[in-house]
Amino acid sequence: MGAGHPHLHVVTCASTLRAGGVDLVVLAPVDFHYSGLATAVATGALSPEAARIDVAALCRQHEVEHRVGRFASIDAAQRTVATEDGGELAYDRVSFNLGSVVAPGGIHLDPDVAAVKPFDRLSAFARRLDALDAAATPQHPVRISIVGGGPSGLELAGHLSARLRTRGLIQLLERDERPGAGLPVGARRRAVRRLVERNVEIRVRSRVEQVEADHLVVNGHRQDHDLAVIATGLSAPPTVVTAGLGDARGIPVRATLQHVDHDEVYAVGDAAYFTPGPLPRLGVYGVRQGPVLVASLLAARSGAPLPRFEPQREALRIVDLGAGRALAARGRWWAEGRGPLLLKRRIDERWLARYR
Repeated sequence: MGAGHPHLHVVTCASTLRAGGVDLVVLAPVDFHYSGLATAVATGALSPEAARIDVAALCRQHEVEHRVGRFASIDAAQRTVATEDGGELAYDRVSFNLGSVVAPGGIHLDPDVAAVKPFDRLSAFARRLDALDAAATPQHPVRISIVGGGPSGLELAGHLSARLRTRGLIQLLERDERPGAGLPVGARRRAVRRLVERNVEIRVRSRVEQVEADHLVVNGHRQDHDLAVIATGLSAPPTVVTAGLGDARGIPVRATLQHVDHDEVYAVGDAAYFTPGPLPRLGVYGVRQGPVLVASLLAARSGAPLPRFEPQREALRIVDLGAGRALAARGRWWAEGRGPLLLKRRIDERWLARYR
């Protein structure tokens, strides 16, 4: 169910799986949009094609059956899943790679307000930004509110400030004292400094209560804008809850990536809640779960012991700040400049090329 980082790897291993007695059926949209480049695409720094993988073509190449659609519900007793268009699929084993969505954290949101996830909502932001930018001038700048000061919020602020320059008034609203949660202290300070240098207004201790298409309510006061985007924390998709697979944290799995209550159900990527120790929602963990899932499916077929996923203790995170600069951090180490951006582009392009 789904075609994200780990499941794309599984598709490329289809011949090995078939040799081991495992046939694959993938239920997913035609395209996969790589989240690592989502901000650059949404703000016009890269074309949409730069972040797109043709799932249908990849499945054809590896002779995997591809059903175009999305997961709706599961009957674990009957071992069937239902699709949004009313179809049904039977399974011996089923794996969920459904991604994540923005968790508004109690903020009342207009349904049309853009969010960093899922990607289609950020695509709508890109179209609206193009129209506003075409009419913007230094005398009549575009007013943009970014709600959430995590790495995604920093990326958006960086790219928007680089694109609009004197034609934009950009504010980043963070509920806590410091933007850049999860980054080393020095890295957070450097990111904030870069944004302030580009005239981004950073407002901390901002309790956003409501976000509409033309205004938001923060600390009890209305403030107008032309465009808003939500970059608060992430949670599992609503279907995880409605299907009874888990809660907002995700589908609970053991170290074997199996559901805590159903051996035949797996979950990987952002939609999984790794019960041995919760993981940050970073693509690197999904990438590394792919080979474990392949080995587990083969082991389940042969009766061999199931492999266990052992996440790395520290993961590299690179925040693209726009204007040709990025900030890389791992543990307490960090660096900022053009080098980290070149590294990020190399990592992204190498991973994308694997599935094209």
